[in-house]
Amino acid sequence: MKKTLLLIAVILIGNSLLANNKQTVIDYTQLSSTQLLSPTENPQPNHLEFRYYGFYGVVDLTYMTNLNKTHDLYTDKYSLMGLTAVAGFQWRKESAVGLGMSYLSDPTGSFSQIPIFIELRSYYTRNRFAPYSAIQMGYSIPLGTTNGGIEYTMLNQGGITLGAEIGGRLAFTRHFGINLGVGYQFIMSNSVERGDAMGAITRLPEHYHNLKAHIGFCF
Repeated sequence: MKKTLLLIAVILIGNSLLANNKQTVIDYTQLSSTQLLSPTENPQPNHLEFRYYGFYGVVDLTYMTNLNKTHDLYTDKYSLMGLTAVAGFQWRKESAVGLGMSYLSDPTGSFSQIPIFIELRSYYTRNRFAPYSAIQMGYSIPLGTTNGGIEYTMLNQGGITLGAEIGGRLAFTRHFGINLGVGYQFIMSNSVERGDAMGAITRLPEHYHNLKAHIGFCF
């Protein structure tokens, strides 16, 4: 009788352990299937990766104001506004090189010019919002106009231009976004003529330091 009871107890314990083991296997299988969902099955709606390889373009509305307003005996208070366009090639998010040109004019026309430059640009993420930095190196060509007053200023010769900027890109699609940034621009003029109704008084090289801001599109 004791042996019979012992056998029944062993069978009941074995069945209980087998049932628990099956339940554990089923729960583990369900957990694994949830964790192994692919990114397409469990998308992140706030993530957008901007295209980071190939040709790119940037078109900005640019504004500049001079930081050094005094040159020898003269005081210059001017601001430049115009368009800047850059076309280049990006081979990874951190590295892009482009060729750019600006058309910048001021109300009097004295300091209007066309900088032509090479740009090195770097983005730091591939997300919807990506901070970036850029540097420009080139040559600025003056338009050669004067303010037409009794005392006038005219940029006769251009010179080197150097710029640096930081900003961000807000992407709407993989191929289109808004570009926003601020920076510094150095412009050298090898010959600046200053004179009055009697004629030229001085012709000297001058350096201009500018604070710049821009907003535009990138694609």
